[in-house]
Amino acid sequence: MERKKILQLALEELKRRKAGIDADIEAIQAELKGSGAAIRQTPSLPSAGTQRGRKRTPAERQAQAQRMREIWAARRAQAARPAAPAKTTPAAASAKSRSLTVTQKKALSLAMKKAWKKRKRLL
Repeated sequence: MERKKILQLALEELKRRKAGIDADIEAIQAELKGSGAAIRQTPSLPSAGTQRGRKRTPAERQAQAQRMREIWAARRAQAARPAAPAKTTPAAASAKSRSLTVTQKKALSLAMKKAWKKRKRLL
């Protein structure tokens, strides 16, 4: 039953569009024949200002604006508070600094060169 309703709504929309297109075609044909006065003043396509969906009242918009002001004020207040320093464990401290020492870099370089040579031989 739901599918049938959807198809009916789609058909109505297509018929509405077709009527608008037919009117545009007639206007263009009239202009080509030389009757410039027959041009329609309103286009068949919806204008950019057309609003879809539920319209909100000015009071609803004002209430939403007030709620958003409160939300952003709370975020600014939270960001202004200094964060408590986190306790660092030795594992966390080593994970934080991920830079390699000179000897580690050299060992990694040699290991990569060895792997590249091995791959080159296989190809």
